[in-house]
Amino acid sequence: MGKLIEQIDVIAQFKHDGEIIPMRLQMLNSAGQPKAYTIKGYRRIVNTGTYTSIDNVFVTHSTIVFECQIVIDNEMSVVRLYFQPEGHLWLLGMD
Repeated sequence: MGKLIEQIDVIAQFKHDGEIIPMRLQMLNSAGQPKAYTIKGYRRIVNTGTYTSIDNVFVTHSTIVFECQIVIDNEMSVVRLYFQPEGHLWLLGMD
C-alpha cells in the first residue's frame, strides 16, 4: 500500500482544450521544510469508474490521476498525483 501526502502544492498548465499538464510539485521534506520537485515525465491514468486506489484515495469519474516521474535524492521515483476538481485539491501517493 502506498503512502498518501495531502499537503502538497502543484504547478500545472491548464490548456484551452481541457488538458492538464502537471509541471512541478512541492511538499515538506523530512525536516519539515518545503522542497520543490520538477516533474520529468507523466502519463494520465484513465479511470472508467469509481474505485479506491493503492494510496487509499477514493477515485471517482471526476478525479484526474497522473503517474509522474520525479527525482528524489538523486534517484528517479514514480509518484501518483490525484486532482479533485471540485475542491481544487491535489493529493500525492508514493511507495
